[in-house]
Amino acid sequence: MFLKTVLVRFYKSFNDDFYRRLNSNAKPFPWEIIGDNWYPYIKVPIDRKITTVVGANESGKSHLLSAIRKSVTGKGIERDDFCRYSKFFTVKKGQLKHPDFGTEWIDLNTEESDFFRKAFEIPPHQVIDSIILFRNNIDLLKLYLKNDSGNYTEYKVSEGYTDQVPEILPRVFTIDSDIALPDSVPIRKLIDPDLDNPKSGLIEFLDYKQKGELSGLLDQLTKMSKPQRNVVPNNKSEEYDELVGKIVSSLKKSVSESDALEKKQKETELAKKLIYNIAEIDSEVLVRLSEALKQGKQGYANGLVKMINEQLAKRLNFPNWWVQDKNFQLKLMARDHELVFTITDRTGTEYSFTERSSGLKYFLSYYIQYRSHVPLTNKNEILLMDEPDTYLSSRAQQDLLRIFEAFADPAKDSHLTKPIQVVYVTHSPFLIDKNHSERIRVLRKGNDDEGTLVVRTVARNHYEPLRSAFGAFVGETTFIGNCNLMVEGASDQILLAGAASFLARNNASQIECLDLNNTTIVPAGSASHIPYQQFSV
Repeated sequence: MFLKTVLVRFYKSFNDDFYRRLNSNAKPFPWEIIGDNWYPYIKVPIDRKITTVVGANESGKSHLLSAIRKSVTGKGIERDDFCRYSKFFTVKKGQLKHPDFGTEWIDLNTEESDFFRKAFEIPPHQVIDSIILFRNNIDLLKLYLKNDSGNYTEYKVSEGYTDQVPEILPRVFTIDSDIALPDSVPIRKLIDPDLDNPKSGLIEFLDYKQKGELSGLLDQLTKMSKPQRNVVPNNKSEEYDELVGKIVSSLKKSVSESDALEKKQKETELAKKLIYNIAEIDSEVLVRLSEALKQGKQGYANGLVKMINEQLAKRLNFPNWWVQDKNFQLKLMARDHELVFTITDRTGTEYSFTERSSGLKYFLSYYIQYRSHVPLTNKNEILLMDEPDTYLSSRAQQDLLRIFEAFADPAKDSHLTKPIQVVYVTHSPFLIDKNHSERIRVLRKGNDDEGTLVVRTVARNHYEPLRSAFGAFVGETTFIGNCNLMVEGASDQILLAGAASFLARNNASQIECLDLNNTTIVPAGSASHIPYQQFSV
C-alpha cells in the first residue's frame, strides 16, 4: 500500500482547516464532526514517489514529518502535542485531549485487504481498494470506506487488533541529516559489540583532542609521583589530588554528555554499515588487523588495509553519484589502533575529513545510508528527512535529488526490491526538482489561531508560492542559473515548464525533454528587456 493523504487536526501548529469551514460550497466528511460542530482536518496530499515540503520558518514543515510518523506508528503521541490555540486546548479535569491523525492508503494488496477486513469486521461484499484510517485519542482507530451510494461507512477496530494495525502499515524510517561519517573509528568498536555500551569502553568514545588532553594530564601525574615507592611527596599532595580529579572529571564528562555519546554511537554505526554492509568486509579481517597492530606487524597490517581499500573502492561506486569530482576516492588507513577515513580528490592529494568541506562528508553519509538500507520484503516503506540541505552546496543538493529518485524508483540492478516513498522538508530552492513541480507542497502559517495551512494555489502556479516561501531575495535570485532560457513573460515560463514536466512524467526520452534542474526559464517581461549581445568565438 502507498500513502496518498495525511490528515492532521489539533497537532502542534496544525489547528483545523478554517477555509473549508467557512466555504459555503464545502461539505463536511463524517470524520470531521465533533458534537454538532464541524472541524475539518488539514489535508496534505502525498506523492506516490517523492513529496517536497517547503515553507517559511515556523510554518509547520517539521511538524508534518512527525505527524506522519505518529499517525502510522501510534508512538510518541503526547498531550503536549495538542495545538495550543485550538478551542479544545484546556486544563479542565476530564477534558484533556490528544491530537487527531488520519491517513489515506491506496493500492492495498490481497494480504493487506484481508487484514483490514478481519480487523475492522468489514462485510465480504464491501470492496477494499483504498482506506481512510483515523487515530483519535492515541488508540481509538476508525476506518472509513466509500460505499455504493458514494457516502462513507465507518468501521471501528475489533478488540485485540489495535496493536496489530501499525504492523501491517508501511514502515517509517529516517535518514538523520545531522549524522556524518566520523573522521576515525576505533577498530575495537567495530569488532566488539560490548562496546556499544559506553561504560564498557569509555576511552574509545574520546576523540583525538580529548585523548590528547587526557594524555597530558597523565604525563603530569607520572612526573609528580615516585615510581619506586608508589607514593606522593607530601608537599605535592594537593596538586596530585587536583590532577587526579581532572582525569576523573575528563572521563566522567564523556559519560555525562549523553547527546554527544548518542551521536558518536550513530557515527560508529554508520562506519559499520560502510565497512560491513557496503564494502562487505569480513569482521575476521578487522580482528586480524587489530592483532597485527598490537603485535607491531605493520607490514601485514598495511597489506590488509590495502585489500580493504580495494574492496571499498569496488563496492562503494561513489564517483557516479558525486558529480563534482569523478576521481574522488574514499580510503582507510590504520593509525593507533583506529581506522582513519581519508579522501583522495582529482588532484591526487590525500586529505583527512577535517580538511575537507562538511558538505562532502554529509553527502557521503546520506549515500551510505541509501546504499546500506535493507528493504522489507513483506511491506512498503516511507522515508522521512528533515532539511538535508543544511550542510550541502547547491550542486550537492542536486546530487541528493538523484538519491531520492533512486529510493522512489529503484533501477533493475538496485539493492532495493520495491519503491520507497520519500517525504522531505527543505528551505533550499536547489533541492526542488523543477521537472516534477507536482510533487511540491507549500505550507504557510496563518494569523492568530489559523495555524498551518496548505497553499492550494500551488497547483496553478508553482513559482509564486515558492518565491513567497523562500523569501523575495532568495526566490528571485536563485531562479536564474548558469544555463538560462530567456522568454518573454511568465506565461511562457509556465507553459514551457508544464510541457517539460508532462513529457518527463510520461517517460519521454532525454533528448525530447528540457531538464528544468539544469536549465532555468527566466521571464524577461518583454523582448525589449533583453539586450542584444554579439559574441565572437
